[in-house]
Amino acid sequence: MADELVAAAIVPGMPHLLATTDAAPSWSRLAAAVRTTGDRIRAAGAEVVVMVSTQWFTVLGHQVQLDPHLVGEHCDENWYRYPFGRQRYDLRVDTEFTSTWADEIDRAGLQSRRTHYDGFPVDTGTMTAMNLLNPEHRLRLALVSCNLYAGPEAMSTVGAAATAAARRHGRRVAVVAVTGLSSALIQRWISPAEDHVAQPGHEEWDRRMLDLVVAGKQTEALAQRAEYAAQAQADSQFRAYPFLTGAGLEQLGTGELLAYGPIWGTGAAVVKWTQEE
Repeated sequence: MADELVAAAIVPGMPHLLATTDAAPSWSRLAAAVRTTGDRIRAAGAEVVVMVSTQWFTVLGHQVQLDPHLVGEHCDENWYRYPFGRQRYDLRVDTEFTSTWADEIDRAGLQSRRTHYDGFPVDTGTMTAMNLLNPEHRLRLALVSCNLYAGPEAMSTVGAAATAAARRHGRRVAVVAVTGLSSALIQRWISPAEDHVAQPGHEEWDRRMLDLVVAGKQTEALAQRAEYAAQAQADSQFRAYPFLTGAGLEQLGTGELLAYGPIWGTGAAVVKWTQEE
């Protein structure tokens, strides 16, 4: 097994997980599972979290973040009326690694875009995930956008480029996909206690896909991805999963489902993989 990939995860990116009062039970379970995943990532010896978030979406090329220190306060455009709709972020980016990652993306025949400017709008998914995974800011970050027109092959290539860059620098990395599952938001204000997976059949599809993903049945999961996206309105067509498989997910064996539940009608899960002893 290659030493550079030590862990991987699927985590949600909706800010409801940050609720400290009046949280739905599923939000609290999911948040605790993300924190546990962060503990496992650190215990595995990861130095860098290599992340794609479906909430940082682009349409031209694959943007990588080269600002070494992203810090600020964010007000979410949808959830601003709630305390969890505002959060601070403090992200340390491994720019040396990320520059090499961009080179590897270009070398593979895709187009990277190197991003570095004041006031960059960090997406809610990235900051939510990192605030839960990395509350003490011990891990550095390497971040790529989720291209809305990228097919599974391109996303897989971007993931493979990340582990190639890790190999060149001798970095131990954890590859993380910040993504939801089914994405039928409840179209009204609800109390947290009312939360549930909104559409009939969506939870069944979520669990069907999770069973494949956790069992390491990558070929079957990838084959069902398009139908899953159509039947359950999967977040960004579940294109974050091929990013993980391209990065070498099979090296980590089977996964562990730590939590599944609704976030305002959508399906969400926390799945982690770490190197087997």
